[in-house]
Parts: sequence; C-alpha cells; structure tokens
Amino acid sequence: MKEISSFCKRIALGGLLQGYFHNLRGTVQGISLELQILLMKKEICETPEVYEKVNKAFSLLQKLQNQIDTAFDDIYNEKTGPWDLKEIVEKEILFWEAFLPFKHKVKKEIIEEEKAFIEIPYNLLKGLFCNLCQELFLNFKENTTLKIFIKKDKKIEFFWDKEINSSVYENIKKLAQIFKELANIKVVDKGFLSLQF
Repeated sequence: MKEISSFCKRIALGGLLQGYFHNLRGTVQGISLELQILLMKKEICETPEVYEKVNKAFSLLQKLQNQIDTAFDDIYNEKTGPWDLKEIVEKEILFWEAFLPFKHKVKKEIIEEEKAFIEIPYNLLKGLFCNLCQELFLNFKENTTLKIFIKKDKKIEFFWDKEINSSVYENIKKLAQIFKELANIKVVDKGFLSLQF
C-alpha cells in the first residue's frame, strides 16, 4: 500500500506541475510585456547601462519562456517516433544535470555500440526515463562513474561503480512492474540496470 501511495503521489505531482507551468507561462508573459514597454521608453534608452540590464533581463525571460514551452511540448507529445535511443539518453542526462551534484560529481559516459530506434509515445518514454533517472541519478554518491551502453535489440545498460541505498533497487523493481508494458527493466544490486524496449 505504501509503494502505491508513493507512485500515486508522483502521478498527481505531474498533473499539479502542468497547472503550475500554465500559470508560470502567464506570469512570464506579463513580465516580458512590462520589459518591452520599458525598452520603448526614451529615457531608458538614453542610459546605456540600464538599457543593457533591462535587455538582458528580457533575454533571460525569453529563455525561460522557451524552456516552459519545451516542457509543455514534452508533456503533450504523443508522437511515436522513431526515437534515437542515444539522443534520448543524452537529453535525459542534460536535463538531470540541473541537479549540480550529478553534474559535477558523477563522471558520465555514453557508449553507442549499435544505433537503436524505438517507437513509443514520446511523453510515455520521457515519463519512464524521468522516473528511472530520478531514482538513480539523485542517489549517486560523489565520484561515481556511470557508463551507459546503447546496445542492439533496443537495449540500454547502466553501470555504476559506487554502492547506492538498497531502497533505490526496491523502488526500481516497483517501477519495472508499472512500466512492464513499455519496457523490460531489470535491476541488480551492485550497480547494474538494463532496460529493453
């Protein structure tokens, strides 16, 4: 019952985030409009330093708007591909590097032994990777080496060299049951996980 509650919370959180992103988009658009109005005022343009700062803030808001738009596109993208597995893994690594300990303290290597493409709805694929990577990447210890192999038969293997909490393995085994219609997930204590589509 406890594990079902945990995964229900995660699903509910996804729905909640959609609402937050929607509201955040409106706020960003409002701030952008105000900055555009400021940039059109003659007195602002006469002060190069202030003009530069306002223009930089506007650029940062535009970048944030693009990130929000990308998140929305991912949530609602039901296209089935084909998706290049290496590209998907690279994007996932890049996404999780927002968590600085993973970015700076985990050595990562992706080895593509064979080009592999899969056909799965994109939002489900992202959901699968998001759940798996949340369990793994947020629990790696400092100076962990992570190797990810893209293999034939649409298979990905993850190897890491530092022990992680045993509860992570149990959580991934539960995820394997939830996602069994999408992929075959096998996790072994001592740093190995395979994912076959």
